[in-house]
Amino acid sequence: MSRSSRQKFIRIWHRRLGPIVGIQLLLWSLGGLYFSWVHLTLVRSETDMAIIDPPDLKQARYTADIQSIIANSRLTHLEAISLASLLGDPVYRLVQDDAHAELYHAVTGERLSPISEATAIALAEADFAPAVPVLNALLVEEVSPGEEYRGPLPAWRVNFDNWKKSALYVSANEGWVVSRRSTIWRAFDFLWMLHIMDYKERDNFNNWLIRIVSLLGVVTVFSGYYLFYLTSSIGRPSRKKSPARS
Repeated sequence: MSRSSRQKFIRIWHRRLGPIVGIQLLLWSLGGLYFSWVHLTLVRSETDMAIIDPPDLKQARYTADIQSIIANSRLTHLEAISLASLLGDPVYRLVQDDAHAELYHAVTGERLSPISEATAIALAEADFAPAVPVLNALLVEEVSPGEEYRGPLPAWRVNFDNWKKSALYVSANEGWVVSRRSTIWRAFDFLWMLHIMDYKERDNFNNWLIRIVSLLGVVTVFSGYYLFYLTSSIGRPSRKKSPARS
């Protein structure tokens, strides 16, 4: 293939791929700009977490019979039993798996899960450092792929009245904050979806769409450099000057 034919062929395919791949390259650049400038502590709302001194569980009196609690549990089997504190009260957490757990008062033996709306709001307010009011609390019992909450169900979503539209998700069965969301996180998640090109679940970085587009991106970039080489003086054969006639 002659030099002019190669140049024409590369130019045609470079122009065809450029507008298609260029859109995704722009989205990758915008996402990278946001990811590099916004710190993860802001995305995860860690700056809004209240500093709470851990409770001294040694001082509590555990009068509830743990064997009776296990016998009356609705869980089919147990993977873990832990002692914790719920708003200052000692509690037992019985865990079957990531989706099934129960909470019992360690003094009275009362089953506390699922926790009430008032308890969920109190837990969220204790975890949230900024002094802003609570808008409402909603019980989340099912979620679709790609939604902002991807933790255990059911969970209480406690919404706060601030510019970031902060929302804390409290596990109804385990009684603790499992996720923190805000406008900063939602923007991050949206750009991450565009970045990895997983528009449904937003967590598959190895899907075929991003593989194909990234490969086309590499081809487009290299074709551009090759076209530059063909059209520049670097890639042109040098011409020897004929000796001047006397």
